[in-house]
Amino acid sequence: MRYTPVVTAQAGAPRQAPALCPELDHPEDRVPMRKNTQRKTRPGTPPRCEHCSTRGRCLFAVLPQPQYDEFSALIRERTVAVGETVEFQGCNGDAFGVVKVGLLKAVRQGAGSGDRAIALLGKGRLIGVTLPFAQSALLSLVAITPMRICEVDVQAVRRIALQQPLFQQAIYRTVAAFVGSVADWSRLVREDSFLVKVCVALHLIAAEEGSQAFRIPSHVELASVLGARRETVARQIAVLIERGMFRKVDRWHGVLTSVGCDGLSEL
Repeated sequence: MRYTPVVTAQAGAPRQAPALCPELDHPEDRVPMRKNTQRKTRPGTPPRCEHCSTRGRCLFAVLPQPQYDEFSALIRERTVAVGETVEFQGCNGDAFGVVKVGLLKAVRQGAGSGDRAIALLGKGRLIGVTLPFAQSALLSLVAITPMRICEVDVQAVRRIALQQPLFQQAIYRTVAAFVGSVADWSRLVREDSFLVKVCVALHLIAAEEGSQAFRIPSHVELASVLGARRETVARQIAVLIERGMFRKVDRWHGVLTSVGCDGLSEL
C-alpha cells in the first residue's frame, strides 16, 4: 500500500490534509492511519554505551552527565532487519534514533516520479531528525544491511536534551553534516564515468561506516542510488579489484585499498 506524502504549504496556501502513514508496529498490516503517526518506539534493550564503537558520533553522548544519566535510562537499542522502513516521508513519529550499526538508504518521493534513492547513511546518522522540531519526515529511510539503532521517545528529546546548549549545537552540526552527505551523493550522480561513480560511492560508504573495511550493500541498492544497472555496478567493482583499489574479504565485506579515486576519470 502506498502512502500520501505531506506537502509543506506555501504562505497563504490552503492547509494540506494529513498524510495517511503506514503503522510500523506491524509491517505486515500497513493500514492507513487517520492522523500523522509514524510508529511507536519498539521494545529493545538498554544500550551498552561504554562499549559502543559509534560513541564518538553519537548525538546522545554530548549531554552533560546529570542529564545524560536521566536520558540514557530512556534509550533502547534494537535490531532492524534488511528492508525494514524506519521512517516514512511525510509522517510524524514518536521515536528519535541514532544509527549504531548498518546502512540506510534515504528515499525521496516526488510528484509523478515515484520513489528515488538519493543517499546512503550510516553510523551516527539520525532517524527522525525533524521530529524534535514538530516537522514531518522529509525522507523515507530503509535498512539495506542488518542494523542496530538506539531510540528514545521524541518527547524526552524535547524535555531533556533540547534544553541543553551542547545538544542544540550538536544537532545543528549533525544536520549540517547530513546535508553535506546528501550533496556528495547528488554530485556523484552527475559524474560521467561509472567507474568513478562506484569508486566514490565505496569511499562515501567507508566514511559513513568510519572504516575502510565495511559491509558491501547489494549491487541492486548501489545501482539504485547511482542511477545504474546492477550488472554495471558488478563490473566496475571487478575493475577496482583488478586495479588493486578494492579487496573483497568475503561475499558481503570489502576493504578499500586506495586513498581516493583520482585519475580514474582519465582512464
